[in-house]
Amino acid sequence: MDGKKNRFVHDLRNPLNTISINAELGKLTLERTGDVRKAISIFETILAECQQCSHVLEALQDTRFIGVNDDGNEGDGQ
Repeated sequence: MDGKKNRFVHDLRNPLNTISINAELGKLTLERTGDVRKAISIFETILAECQQCSHVLEALQDTRFIGVNDDGNEGDGQ
């Protein structure tokens, strides 16, 4: 289970880091330069990374490694 859990955390952490960095960059871009075109590009990157997180979560729905086993008991689902 640890391998699957670590993979899941990694697969979500990467886009979340990108979202965080680009949100700050977008804010600074608008505050300091007012460059709307550049800000829009940054926000498009954020939206793409949100979609990536959504795909990871959809894949998680198709797995059984978190939560409850088929027998209804808590466990790693393996």
